Amino acid sequence: MRKLFRVVAAVSAAVLVVAVAPRPAQAAVDIIHKITQEEDPFEARFPDVVKLADGRLMAVWHRSTEHAGVESTIQLSFWSDGNGWSAPANAFADPSVVDGWDTRDPKLGRMNDGSVVLTFFTAGKVYYSVWKPGWTRFTAPEQLTYPGAPTGIASHGAVLALADSGGQTDQVLIPFYQDGAAGGAFFMRATWRATVAPRLLVTGFHKIIANDNPVGRRYSEPSFVQIGDTVVTAVRSENLDTANPSYRHASPVIIARWNAYAATPSYTFQSFTGVLASSHHLLKTSSGKVLFTYGNRASDGVRPTFGMMIDNPAGTWSGTPVPLYDSGLYDQANPSTVEPADGWFWTLGYNAKTRAQSSNGGTLWVIRSQTEDY
Repeated sequence: MRKLFRVVAAVSAAVLVVAVAPRPAQAAVDIIHKITQEEDPFEARFPDVVKLADGRLMAVWHRSTEHAGVESTIQLSFWSDGNGWSAPANAFADPSVVDGWDTRDPKLGRMNDGSVVLTFFTAGKVYYSVWKPGWTRFTAPEQLTYPGAPTGIASHGAVLALADSGGQTDQVLIPFYQDGAAGGAFFMRATWRATVAPRLLVTGFHKIIANDNPVGRRYSEPSFVQIGDTVVTAVRSENLDTANPSYRHASPVIIARWNAYAATPSYTFQSFTGVLASSHHLLKTSSGKVLFTYGNRASDGVRPTFGMMIDNPAGTWSGTPVPLYDSGLYDQANPSTVEPADGWFWTLGYNAKTRAQSSNGGTLWVIRSQTEDY
């Protein structure tokens, strides 16, 4: 897979000057900001970004020395016009509440009242924290669970606040997944309670798609978006390698749909033929389309970030894949995208090398694109 961007100049303020070889045909696709470069030996991984009600952007990421299994922190930064990205800070008002934790895959979901829910997983449990307008940090995390729900779980997609509909108000869907033959892709349903503990009151859970269907298939990392009355999800799909259980072969991403307000969901599925996506993100754009950004596993050993505009997200998916970013590493493609202005998109990507390995190691980038690029 070709390298899209090679950094050749120093950073000034928040904007990076780059040479592109080869440059995508769409002139807008470019690296435009450096949010942070972690001090050696730390790296910035698994970023997420969301647009706040006041127009600012909020970004979080996993700061650690390894992909998994070691103590980490969740870092937080805000973007505002004229001020750029704020200095990174610990996301929690009391950082000691997660001392010793491996806080993986932090994700941000904006509630209908403007609050933001941060989710992450650690040691087989999913947690959430809350930020409200006017605050600078998140609350102490609380575990998300429900009687009878699977254990040994993880999360990747952000929580989805449903649009209010009739008597169903303040409803939130929380995607998660479980490995193993009995696992698959799931979600919890909860009620958002802005001023009452617990702020996310879980009221049930549902399985979207089961593992071993067919035998040896594993489903993970569900991510949600709402289109009208329909929830649309993309689910990572892989096949076990019988000779090497630690390796999994990519299979086409699964697109599932169901009525957002149904007490007992009835799912329809599409195997998105030819799209080998992992660690993806779904952004509902101002036009009502969905920008699907993902790690492209078409080639072994690398996982560049691609984007695809889905014109009819509630129907059969189709689109043209567009390369956005390639650090040259496999551990790079957990993109997240936001629309700071109509038709303009910022996608986060990172270089998981340390500074000792690369002059741009430990860096979290912003890659710009626009509707015309897709």
